[in-house]
Amino acid sequence: MGKVISVINWKGGVGKTTITHHIAVGLQKLEYSKELGLEKYPKVLLLDADAQCNLSIACLGDNQFEDLTYKKDTPIPTIKDIFEKYLDDGTFDIENNIILKEKVRSREPNYVFNHIDLVPSHPDLIYTDMFIAQHNTKPKPKIKPNLLQTDVYKFQILDAILKSVRDKYDYILIDCPPNLNYITQNALYASDYYLIPTIADKLSSYGIMAVSNAVNNLNNNFMAASQDYNETKLLGIVLNNIREYRKKPKKSQFNIMQSLQQLFKNDVFSQYLTYGDGIPRASAMAYPVFALENKFANAKRQGDFLREISIEFVKRCR
Repeated sequence: MGKVISVINWKGGVGKTTITHHIAVGLQKLEYSKELGLEKYPKVLLLDADAQCNLSIACLGDNQFEDLTYKKDTPIPTIKDIFEKYLDDGTFDIENNIILKEKVRSREPNYVFNHIDLVPSHPDLIYTDMFIAQHNTKPKPKIKPNLLQTDVYKFQILDAILKSVRDKYDYILIDCPPNLNYITQNALYASDYYLIPTIADKLSSYGIMAVSNAVNNLNNNFMAASQDYNETKLLGIVLNNIREYRKKPKKSQFNIMQSLQQLFKNDVFSQYLTYGDGIPRASAMAYPVFALENKFANAKRQGDFLREISIEFVKRCR
């Protein structure tokens, strides 16, 4: 069964989408060895669970995303439809109805990653939390909530749907919205791990503890409500947008990095991601930063660091 990982942080602008996108792509860029224990080019499913749709746009480009979700006579289904259809009749064929296969761009319009698929988001997903909250239909036969919490089925939707495709992927990465509403709780319920991207400032550091405490509380609630639930574990904390001086973190950020390492110890990834214009340049063209490695030194450095983050990601997922 593939590993499911939620990428979360309540604070915006910390690089959730960047990290999600580039780990998926970074896994395709590694030189594989027995140490990693993976087949070459692991199969990855990206699931955009944020109504801002940043991951969908990063993978497809804004024109293709708008064409698929708005401009076609029959727009494609998105994650919004997963929740609505499942709550309506207890079914959804995610593999044949929603997964966009081999659509994530590599470089130039005609090049894509053959081992990365995408479940796109939709701006109207912002209303889905209200739809779930107001849903009063009895739980479907496939979902059997414990008597302690009769509405636990509202958090099991994504887990139930992903079970049909988990054996087809090595990793399923979920880019979560910056909140703890029903969508995020569905993602966490379905996940084996959660990953926290952050930047090195005091406010973001406080936010990490809030995320960790919230997930611990959810784990306790879900385990009390369902005997089938398995605890969602912290995969790690990835530091992003680190400014360097002579290829070392600047002192103010270095001090915060040390504080995080003291507080969270081995949960902090050993490799951070640097600040620079490589990723923004590539994102503007809907490519990962690896597409610009031969053109910009900063893109090359960021690409090298993302490879290291991807290696550590694989090792932590074991």
